[in-house]
Amino acid sequence: MKPFHPRIAVVTGAGSGIGRGTAKALAARGATVIVADINFATAEDTVTLIRSHGGRAYSYALDVGDIASMEAFADYVRTVHGVPDIVVNNAGIVVGGPFFDIRRADLQRIVDVNLLAVVHGCKLFGAQMAERGRGGHLVNVSSIAAFTPVRLGTPYAFTSAAVKHFSDALRVELAGQGIRVTAICPGLIATNLAATATLATLSAEQVAITRQIVVKGMTLLGMHPDKAGRRIVDAIARNRAMVPLRLESWLTYVLTRAFPRTARALARVATGPEVERVVRYVIDHPTVIGVAREAAELMPQRPGLQTYWEPPEYDDPPPPPIPIRR
Repeated sequence: MKPFHPRIAVVTGAGSGIGRGTAKALAARGATVIVADINFATAEDTVTLIRSHGGRAYSYALDVGDIASMEAFADYVRTVHGVPDIVVNNAGIVVGGPFFDIRRADLQRIVDVNLLAVVHGCKLFGAQMAERGRGGHLVNVSSIAAFTPVRLGTPYAFTSAAVKHFSDALRVELAGQGIRVTAICPGLIATNLAATATLATLSAEQVAITRQIVVKGMTLLGMHPDKAGRRIVDAIARNRAMVPLRLESWLTYVLTRAFPRTARALARVATGPEVERVVRYVIDHPTVIGVAREAAELMPQRPGLQTYWEPPEYDDPPPPPIPIRR
């Protein structure tokens, strides 16, 4: 390993989850961290946590799915803080449900946020790094879904796979300019990803209950995002090309490469139409909603994690980016 002393780092989706954990880990390594998130309140919370431990961080309200906002953000970072040494494209959302029932707006949104935001983030900040001439590191957070088909999660799966392959291709292209690229493919992490999910064919109440149950389940079973952040920073320091984060991600990666037909068969059995019909009968039964609502409220969750918040409605365009420097 070469000495690892980043000066300036940018992390998107850093208001919670993996983004927050990574921002904290980078600050602990001495970096000044620009914390960007569509939820400005949670971005400020992350900055407060970093500063309380003696780190340096600044918050920024950013919708990564808006290209003009991304361009303004990149210009702001270079002008106010300088060219970053590390950029972590972490922001992401989930769109699920039967593919033919997914709204066009939801499909476009997940492509904009999960894929094109990564592409533009690498292009904008990578160009700054190349112009500076001292190299840098681009980190793109994908998912375990990059390795395996996910029934009723096709948009999430294909955008994850695209991010992973894009990172591989970009790593080869930018190697000669000293710009390193790493793809992170997490398994189950205690994040708020499910809290921002859009689920086709479910009622608003069913979606709210599902979000709450899944998020609480993730906090109980998933890796703590601070630990995930430290693993990601270690991967940056070691210049790893791709990191399947957690055992289930490693196993899925190996299984799909060695036995692709078996992996597809397992995905088909685990999430097949028979399972869907049973689940649909249960969630549509009028007596189940009340029980599910009570169960969601009573279900415990790991304390100390900011994981559940209602995302802004993106049908109405968000306001321009709000740079705050204190």
